[in-house]
This record gives sequence, C-alpha cells and structure tokens, in this order.
Amino acid sequence: MDYGVLGAYFDGAVAKTLAGVDIMGANKSHQHEFNGVGPLRALFGDDDIKGMRTTFAYLDDGADPIFDHGYTTWYDARRKHPTRTEYRLYYNDNAAMGMARPGDLMVLALHEAKEVVILFARAGSTAESQVRWLFALDGVGEKGFTPSAREDTRITSIAARILESIGIEVSMPIAAENFLDGMIEKFGESFPKGADFSAYSASTLGKLDWTGDPDGCLVACYEREEMLFRVFERHLLERDLAPYLGSALDVDGVLRTTMSAFQRRKSRAGTAFENQLSMLFDARGIRYSAQKYTEGKSKPDFIFPSIDDYHDPKFPVARLTMLGAKTTIKERWRQVLDEADRIEDKHLVTLEPAVSEDYTRAMAKDRLSLVVPSSLFETYTPAQREWLMSVNDFCRLVEARQHE
Repeated sequence: MDYGVLGAYFDGAVAKTLAGVDIMGANKSHQHEFNGVGPLRALFGDDDIKGMRTTFAYLDDGADPIFDHGYTTWYDARRKHPTRTEYRLYYNDNAAMGMARPGDLMVLALHEAKEVVILFARAGSTAESQVRWLFALDGVGEKGFTPSAREDTRITSIAARILESIGIEVSMPIAAENFLDGMIEKFGESFPKGADFSAYSASTLGKLDWTGDPDGCLVACYEREEMLFRVFERHLLERDLAPYLGSALDVDGVLRTTMSAFQRRKSRAGTAFENQLSMLFDARGIRYSAQKYTEGKSKPDFIFPSIDDYHDPKFPVARLTMLGAKTTIKERWRQVLDEADRIEDKHLVTLEPAVSEDYTRAMAKDRLSLVVPSSLFETYTPAQREWLMSVNDFCRLVEARQHE
C-alpha cells in the first residue's frame, strides 16, 4: 500500500556521524550548535529563522524511543559583516541529545511548516540501519552533513512503520476510505476476531498466488490488513472519542479511549502476521501446528509438520522445523532460541527491513536463520543477503521435509 513519497513528509534531510565536538560534555564540548555547512544552508536558506519547533528523538533497539520537544534557531553569526558569513544551527538542551554518543547517526529533517525533526540512532543498531535505508544515507561521516538522496521513495506500510517510530504520522491513502462501508456492513460497529479480520482483508485482494509468489502475497496481505485496520480503527475512534470532546473536555476519557486503542493496535500486529502465515501454509498444503507447547511454557509460533510429531521421540529430528514470527525484531529475537529444544537449527520470519549486521551475525552464530520477504532483501547488505532466506525458500524447505 502506497502512503505517498518521502518528499511529501520532509522538505529535505541531511545526516552526519556524531563526533565528540558535536555533543555537550563529550571531549569538553560546551556548544549547543552545529556549524551551518553547505547542506544545512541549502536546507534552511540564507535568512535567519528563529525558534523553529523541533522534535528530538533518540532511537535504540533495546528501549522505546526517547522523544523531547524544543526549538532550533538558524542564524548567521556574522550577519553584520560585509563579506563573511558564519551560519550556525542552535538547539536547546533536550533528553534525546543527552543520550547521544560519538559515532551515533544524526539525521536532521525539515518537516512541514518549517518544523524540524532531529533524530539520533545508536551506532550499529537496527534503528540506525533502517534510518540509513529510509533516507538513502551512504558515505555519512563526521566532518559535515550529507544530504539524503531519496526524496521520491514510495512509502509502503513497512516504511510507514519506521516513520511512525520517529514520530511522523503517515497520511492514509485516499482509496482506503472506499473500504469503510464494506467493513461496517460486515462487522458492524466493533472489531471482529483477529482471524476473521485477516481473512476478510486477504479476500479484498482477489485471487492470491501463494504457490508462485508467496513473498509478494505475504507482504500484500500485511499491507492490506494494516490499511483496513487503520481505516476501521479511525472510524471507531471518532465515535468513541466524541462524548469526551464536547465543550467540557474530558481528558481522562480521552486518555482511556486512546490507551485502549493503542493496546489493541500493539497486540493485533503479531497475531495478524501469524494469521497471514497460516493462510500461506494452508494454501500450499503445508502441515503445521500453531501456538502449541513444546517444553514447559515454551510455545513456538509454528512447528512443522505437527506438534504430535514433535513430541514423538521416534519421529526424525531432521524432519522437524520450528518457525518464530515477529513483525519487528529488536532484541526480542533471542526469545526464539529457548523454544523447541529438539530443534537446534531454528527459523525466524520477519517483516523488519535492514536488521543490523550485529544482530544477523549473532543469529547465524546461534543457528537461527532469518526469513524475510524477497522485496526487503535490498534493505540488507550484500553479505547479509547471501545468508537470508526468502519466504519461498522456507516453504520449499518444509515441503521437502514433509514429503521425505
């Protein structure tokens, strides 16, 4: 699903690798400014701009993003000099900058209405890899700012997820509203069970070629369900929030309603992905057991060919396969290693683009294979691509084991 182009959300973006001199307190730096080198001047222009509203964000894999709000000022420190200029970008103290360290990636983007977004991503993290991919940031160094080379990139649901992680709200495609009446007619004024919503979402795509293009079908189902969920969610939220938004604003009511919606969105994502994978396996005639206990409280997402075969000590271990499913990874991928003790070589399928090389090296060392839709291979390094499995690769593996 297309959420427009990157240039519709930003008027431009530049990036640099943070040096000690850029950070308050590091290398005895006391400045709150960045030198206004060429790419920054191209972004802000020649005139002074005071007090631009600015969102600061720090991204790391092991924790939720840290957001802070403040302002930045663009000015020429030698404005009165007849021949010389010395542009600088001043920023106020903020929690995100307080987390930054030398070597971290910094991206500065000019949002609509001269609002600024400054984000920092920990060096070597998946967050850094994803931001580099989203903005096409190659050759970024410490000596100056490098402009983004990707303003015409189409924003898919997966790219939209990255934008939202840095606080940018994506615009819903206009065509999405065409599905609302059909959902109201089918489901009324409440969300159905997750499996029912997943099946309905897939049905709106017409005939799916799960055999010929499992990678494309899986991504299409994810993107369609994500779009329909947001359309229906917004409709229900408008109804549920209306009583609290009258002349006397009920803040507690608004918070309760929005928190409930947030929890629903959070819990739905993983379940929806599992439903979509089940549709894939069913369509291809692949035998599996979903969410069944192996040892103790361990409950892998999928066991092939069945949980009964897994618990049968006479069944060959070489024909067993375990698959974990996570739309996003971060550090949670290690949970998969503790599931299905009989199976040493495990698999994890994800919709996460640009997982860091640190993570994929650790996965390979722990005998965990990463399964990624083929359309996302381009977000990984050439070395990583040699090791990745596509969804089609994985399906062929379990089908071969099933027919041995």
